[in-house]
Amino acid sequence: MQLFPNGRGVGVTETLHGLAEWPVVVLFGLVTQLGDGWLLFLLGGALFVAGEEFPVLGVDRRRALFVFALALTYVAVIGALKGFFGLGRPPGAADPPALAWAPGVLSVLLERATTADGPGFPSGHALGTTMVWGGLALVVDWGTARQRFGTAAGVIVLVALSRLVLGVHYLVDVVVGTAVGVALLGALYWFADEGTDPGRVLGVAVAVGLVGLLNGFTFDSVAAIGGAVGGWAVWRGVADSTPAHPTHRGEIFAGFGVLLVAGLLFAALEAFEPPLAVAFAGTAVAVGSAVGAPLLGERLV
Repeated sequence: MQLFPNGRGVGVTETLHGLAEWPVVVLFGLVTQLGDGWLLFLLGGALFVAGEEFPVLGVDRRRALFVFALALTYVAVIGALKGFFGLGRPPGAADPPALAWAPGVLSVLLERATTADGPGFPSGHALGTTMVWGGLALVVDWGTARQRFGTAAGVIVLVALSRLVLGVHYLVDVVVGTAVGVALLGALYWFADEGTDPGRVLGVAVAVGLVGLLNGFTFDSVAAIGGAVGGWAVWRGVADSTPAHPTHRGEIFAGFGVLLVAGLLFAALEAFEPPLAVAFAGTAVAVGSAVGAPLLGERLV
């Protein structure tokens, strides 16, 4: 039985995308980065590296790694779901906007930020944003719970809206992506003992990635397995020796240096989607380096 026998469009994407001129498209192309894989990687990694020293959002490293692990699990889950459903995107999702005014490199970056290809159901941006920003609201010690969840909800709505304005998803894609994200976040928060056992979430990412391989060896599933294996192996090896928080700023800067290199590697893999063996090894190194960054930062200074 076909999941959406009459199609997934209800006119919302067509209306919003049709009204958007290039300045609006560029603006929402930037907004959508709040839910892009590279930013979620750096956000979770930065929280983990800085630990309790992170301005305003300080949290112990175990719960910070829980947020980081959510980003990896999202990659595995979305790869498995999109491979299973195999439903396409709205017409024109891969067509770049008219950006003749932009210089070469900027034009390429904006084209990547405002277009999408491959399966579209459910929305990975909606799912990932819900899991990671929602996970932040659960673990950080900032403001009141209402303020934290209000901020997370605002980011989720903006990212979901950006996917419709850019014309790369149908409304049902972002609604289902958000709903799945909420359900997974709640389940993983409980399974990880309120975020204090992040190794369990890394294990879930590996398991989901392996299930995703039943739909074929895709970049998302292989990368998620590689990243989760690399992160889990390093965490198991250094968990007891990783400092709860840096003793001085030099350790923070050194740790962020390691994280930046790991993040650039992760972003390059995501952008170019190399052969699967390279994707597996590359994400394992990137995530393993990010998880080991606090300890490396301590030893580099």
